[in-house]
Amino acid sequence: MVDKIKNENRRTASRTIAQERALADTSAGGFEKLLADLSSVFVRASVDEIDDEIEHWLERIVLAMGVDRSTVVQSDPQDGQLYITHQWAREGVSALPRSRTAPPRQFSWLVDKVYSGEVLVISRVDDLPPEASTVREAFRLIGNKSNLTVPLRVGGLVVGALLFGAIVSEKHWSEQDVQRLKLVAEILGNALERKRAEAEIRRPLEELRQSSQVMALGELTASLAHELNQPLGAILNNAKAVRRLLTAASPDLSEINEALEDIIRDDARAVDIVKNVRAMFMRGEVKMSTVDVQELLLDVARIVGADARTKRISCSTELPDSPALVRGNQTHLTQAVLNLVMNAFDSVCDSEGPRKVTLLAARDKGDEIRVSVRDSGKGIDPAAMPRLFEPFFTTKPSGMGMGLTIVRSIVENHGGRIWATPNSDCGATLQFTLPVDPASTQSG
Repeated sequence: MVDKIKNENRRTASRTIAQERALADTSAGGFEKLLADLSSVFVRASVDEIDDEIEHWLERIVLAMGVDRSTVVQSDPQDGQLYITHQWAREGVSALPRSRTAPPRQFSWLVDKVYSGEVLVISRVDDLPPEASTVREAFRLIGNKSNLTVPLRVGGLVVGALLFGAIVSEKHWSEQDVQRLKLVAEILGNALERKRAEAEIRRPLEELRQSSQVMALGELTASLAHELNQPLGAILNNAKAVRRLLTAASPDLSEINEALEDIIRDDARAVDIVKNVRAMFMRGEVKMSTVDVQELLLDVARIVGADARTKRISCSTELPDSPALVRGNQTHLTQAVLNLVMNAFDSVCDSEGPRKVTLLAARDKGDEIRVSVRDSGKGIDPAAMPRLFEPFFTTKPSGMGMGLTIVRSIVENHGGRIWATPNSDCGATLQFTLPVDPASTQSG
């Protein structure tokens, strides 16, 4: 009995908090602050947190808008159908069934409108046009008196929709309502695409884990996934800009839209990572371009950052003041440095001393760029030095002896050379040189 009373008290308290929050959200400037908070939360949220955050924020938005139910539907790339993935409904309002069953044919008119990118504003279900008669009947069956449907877009492509329904009484949708919920849809669409991008990354990495070529890269799966959960600096800056814009007395929606577009573009960098990972293992012509070694090393440091923190490794960079430009394949060179860094991580984790790994770049003899990976590990047995880069030679119990061979092959294919040297105190340094990009020399 006591537990029953406690549970009821908790439910009552939760309803009270939600009601108080809804009042704050609908006050002067309240919804603008809600949008700013929403944007900020999804910038910071990890991919694993996105689903729960969407359900939570649907509640906030439903209460703030004075409607009764909200639903997110997403497009399945396999069959092009829309499926319910998230929703929230007021107490006493039935939630829609979630299933992998395609929407009933009665909704085909609505689905076509969504895929055409049209925002559907329906203040009275009875006002739907004759060609939408099946939708009208379907809405009546699920209790919808009014409905607002906003497509979820990513890079111009419709990937789903955000729907709001008024069940208890009709809702007149103002132009301000429509603009606000379009912004909500942009934020949620961006978050869902980030989640989808990580899923795309996990798939090829899981497949590649089985290949001998990716013994080192396989260890990066968790690191890559974690790193993608962290907001890029540009995304955070734009989110702050959105917050500032929304606190204005009359927010400029066009500027807010521009900031959100910037966030979407920065998130697209996740897709570039997917392409780079795939490109490492695709056969075909190797594309060469100007590569900034400084940027390449910084990218590698970011990729392994989460793994370094997990293993308590201090991973740093030492870079020249001016750009270090070489002619090469960005993807292959990234793979080479990643292999060296993962070897260094293994070395420092096997030693008792401080765990330090440093990525260095420097101009060497005027016409070469030297790239080095220095570690504070147990070092390399002098007897092993001559065979270090030979195929199938390894000092690791579970190693296959292909990682450094692949690095040597990449470096030599770029006109460079690679070697290893012991450090004066502890550990070893693996380094390679690459010719300076002739175009950068001529322009200088």
